[in-house]
Parts: sequence; structure tokens; C-alpha cells
Amino acid sequence: MTRPSSRTRVSRKRTSMAFKIKAADQKRIDAAFGELTAQRSTLEESVRVFNEAVAAARAKLELDVDAYNEKVDAARGMLDDVHRELEDEFDDRSASWQNGDKGIATKEWIDSVSALAEELTEAALDVFPESLEFEDVIGDDPAEGYNELDKEAPGAE
Repeated sequence: MTRPSSRTRVSRKRTSMAFKIKAADQKRIDAAFGELTAQRSTLEESVRVFNEAVAAARAKLELDVDAYNEKVDAARGMLDDVHRELEDEFDDRSASWQNGDKGIATKEWIDSVSALAEELTEAALDVFPESLEFEDVIGDDPAEGYNELDKEAPGAE
């Protein structure tokens, strides 16, 4: 069998065949997106329930954070008072004692009491999210993109 040369025109009858999604595939795709939509609704409800639980837990946490921060303030105030009293006692000593080995060591120790007060850290909630945004969890609805898709290729007729 010989092949026609590239210069020879071969007459072939072209069948018009449109590129489109077949009915059976359409049903499968519709079913898949139906399942996605249903599961998306379930997930959205779960996010709502989660956010309610987070809000309740956050309210309790805020109370505990506030109570803790009050204790931090009280401890800091008490350490500041102790530091001032120790400073006063230190200042009552003679200059020669203050500048001696014991005085220098004592001053460093008194300063460590002050540093301890400065190291007390209040709790903060700014690292915790207020809630989850559903779209941040799952993104855009994929069914929207599918619904906007032409089911047939343009100019494929």
C-alpha cells in the first residue's frame, strides 16, 4: 500500500464533532459537585459550632488572663516595694561599706530583685484568633467555577 505524497491532496470527509462533556460524564460531575456542596455545608456548620465553642472558651480564658494579669501587677508592685525598702537600707549604710566588696555584692543582689519585677510578663490573647473564617478554611466554592464552565468548547461545532 502506498501513501499519497504530501503534495497530493487527499479528500477526506470531515465529520462535525463538537467537544463537549458527555451526558454520562455530566452526571458523574454533577454527583461529585453535589457531594462537595453537601460536605461543604456540613463543614460550614462545623466551623460555626467551632467558633461558638471558641467564643465560649475565649470568654473564660479572658477572665483567667485578666485575673492572672492582676496577680502579675500585684506581684510587681510588691517586688517594687521590697526593692525600695532594700535600697533605703542600702542607702543608710556608709559610703565605704557601699563601695566595699559586701556593699557591691549587696547592691547587685538588690538590683536582681528589681530585675525580677521587670521580668514578670502579663498574659496576652492577641496571639489567639477570634474565630475561623469559613472561606479561610475551605476557600471558594468549587461548584461556582463548575457552574460557570461552558459545557461545550467554543467554536467546536
